[in-house]
Amino acid sequence: MNTKYTYNTMKWRSLLCTMIALPTLLLLTSGAWAQDVPCQSTNSAPPLFKLRIALQWLPQSQFAGFYMARDQGLYLEAGLDVSLIHTGPGPSPLDFIERDDSDFATLFLADAIVASEKYGLINIAQLAQRSTLMLVGFKDMGILKPADLDGKAVSYWQSAFSAAFEAFFRQQGLHPIAVPQHYSVNLFLRRGVAACAVMEYNEYHRIFQAGVDFDELTIFRMADFGLGFPEDGLYTTATFAQQHPDICRTLRQATMAGWEYARTHPEKAVDTVLRESRQAEVPANRPHARWMLDHLLLSIFPADETGQPGTLKKTEYTATANSLVNSGLLLRIPPYTQFAPLEEETP
Repeated sequence: MNTKYTYNTMKWRSLLCTMIALPTLLLLTSGAWAQDVPCQSTNSAPPLFKLRIALQWLPQSQFAGFYMARDQGLYLEAGLDVSLIHTGPGPSPLDFIERDDSDFATLFLADAIVASEKYGLINIAQLAQRSTLMLVGFKDMGILKPADLDGKAVSYWQSAFSAAFEAFFRQQGLHPIAVPQHYSVNLFLRRGVAACAVMEYNEYHRIFQAGVDFDELTIFRMADFGLGFPEDGLYTTATFAQQHPDICRTLRQATMAGWEYARTHPEKAVDTVLRESRQAEVPANRPHARWMLDHLLLSIFPADETGQPGTLKKTEYTATANSLVNSGLLLRIPPYTQFAPLEEETP
């Protein structure tokens, strides 16, 4: 017998058996390793913090920054599992806060200040830095100056949207016939009221789209009467903020990042708004959605403003609160540091 041949043959057979067994061994060991690693990774990742935001209207570009923060994963990256709730006509965001059906709400600054004592509200982000609130009246119905509104039927939003209008009426000594205004401006278009409330970024443009030229209207901009209060802000209760201060800061940062994304990707933001509107069966069209987004971005990122977007300036807060006191809508001004605890003491 050739001993060398026999040894080499046995050697190769042994190597062959090892090669055959190796994939099975690797599969078994890799399977065991794969079962261990995800478990360790999952355990080390902090859980997402769930929270609910009540938005003060139906789907539209007014909330594009929230949509983009959600859809682009900015909330998730910040460790937040955010649910957006559209309130629309009917229950206001304040109602959702009161019933504990939401953790945060968007509100106009003036309305939030008026409601702050009852609901214990604090501001965690001031989104819109300017007022776009107006009353518009038909010239051919005799509405040419503020005094012409006295005794006339005027529709405007009640409850959480009324502070600036109430202040305007008291300032001008007017007693109009108040008509609740809901989802549309159809009553105004049918001339059921002589004037109605509009946002420059929304209803004002819808009236134009309905076939009314701007020069047929008399416009009363609240800002022209010293009532140009900053509008959309993000609010929660003082109790929630004291329990979760880091969550409030994180939500503010992620939401502003969503608005920045909308600013740099406007067409994508409009696409998202239109999708949200279709899903909610809310009438929408691209020209109006883009008009609204463009005007809101000018308010959230004003070109002539200094300071960090998303902050509530002490001067703006004080001016708004003082106007409310002078109009008889507010008895006590909450301290700035109490109302806006995330802000530094800046002018």
